[in-house]
Amino acid sequence: MVVVTRRNTYFVDPDVAPEDKFNIVYWLVILVGFGVLLPWNMFITIAPEYYVNYWFKQDGEETWYSKEFMGSLTIASQLPNAAINVFNLFLIIAGPLIYRVFAPVCFNIFNLAIILCFVVTVEPTHDAMRWFFWLTIFMATSINFSNGLYENSVYGVFADFPHTYIGALLIGNNICGLLITFVKIAVTYCLFNMPRLVAIVYFSISLGILIICAVALFFITKQDFYHYYHQKGMKVREEADTHRPSPSILWTTFKNCYGQLFNVWFCFAVTLTIFPVMMTVTTRGKNGFIDKIISENDEIYTLLTSFLVFNLFATIGSIVASKIHWPTPRYLSLAIIARALFIPVFFFCNYRVETRAYPVFFDNTDVFVGAGILMSLSHGYLSALAMGYTPNVVPSHYSRFAAQLSVCTLMIGLLTGGLWAVLIENLIDKPNIF
Repeated sequence: MVVVTRRNTYFVDPDVAPEDKFNIVYWLVILVGFGVLLPWNMFITIAPEYYVNYWFKQDGEETWYSKEFMGSLTIASQLPNAAINVFNLFLIIAGPLIYRVFAPVCFNIFNLAIILCFVVTVEPTHDAMRWFFWLTIFMATSINFSNGLYENSVYGVFADFPHTYIGALLIGNNICGLLITFVKIAVTYCLFNMPRLVAIVYFSISLGILIICAVALFFITKQDFYHYYHQKGMKVREEADTHRPSPSILWTTFKNCYGQLFNVWFCFAVTLTIFPVMMTVTTRGKNGFIDKIISENDEIYTLLTSFLVFNLFATIGSIVASKIHWPTPRYLSLAIIARALFIPVFFFCNYRVETRAYPVFFDNTDVFVGAGILMSLSHGYLSALAMGYTPNVVPSHYSRFAAQLSVCTLMIGLLTGGLWAVLIENLIDKPNIF
């Protein structure tokens, strides 16, 4: 098999799959997975300290901007992400799909550099609050619009690889969130009560991670292992006349994997309903072992009980899913639907305790953290199974389209969860909303 690119020609034996020596491609795919949810993880982790408390509260008092920022950020991130994912299913660009992976990464490096410039040069004032709020929402929209194209395309590229490489992307997603959380905890401890400097260091490190992600993509395209599976997938689709997407092909793919697409959608919808919007505004309880050992600083409390808990146990769950595949595709939906029970559990914790119109049933930090661990672990494990099962329950010539459909439903799930979170946020303060 001869693979010709613009600059190089690769000679690959079509009958013998090249070895992924030292698992180089696998580890590079994990790095590429960092970039999939980096913009989302970046914003939601820094948002409570820098945007909500430092920029949009006045003398520690809530304003409209501080109250609405997290919900607005969620919608501004997930709506364009979902929209571009749907559009990208039908987007036909000359050349390999990999082009639609490189371009968004470069665009987001540029966008992140602009955000860093604003953090360095602009300080919060009452007059600047309004335009800075909407500028931040606009930048989040722009970055996530680009990232939606990246995410959908990168899953399409690696759908032709052995299924463990889709798992590597998911592991990279979760490790990225965990790494960003550790970075945020470290700079918060080292730069205590200096939110602007924390943001500068934090966004600088995020920019560096995104650049590393771009370099990883470049090196993947230089490997024989990549070219073998890429060309193998192209050949299978050409023989089946499915090398270009069309409504009929997508519909056929959907009919073959709609059960797993539901699993992906519902799993992420439930998770985003709870994290970050509900978890980050749930205050500490009046008793419990965990409450006694965690710092009294509210920023540290939120970082440890929300961001660290979620990202650590979601990562563990996705790693376990790469080794254990249970339940089977047929019964996976039962476990995923059962996760909806987490929503009322968090609703009756100390969620918006200052303004809520409903009683609190779980006034114990141990219950909140325990529920967070189970929710996060089940999310990482079950979402990895659903994403991995989707391209494998369809004929091989539809696997790329199934992978792209799964990412599309993932984004719609995130958007759905964001909308549910906003609805619950208003419901808990206004019980007569209906």
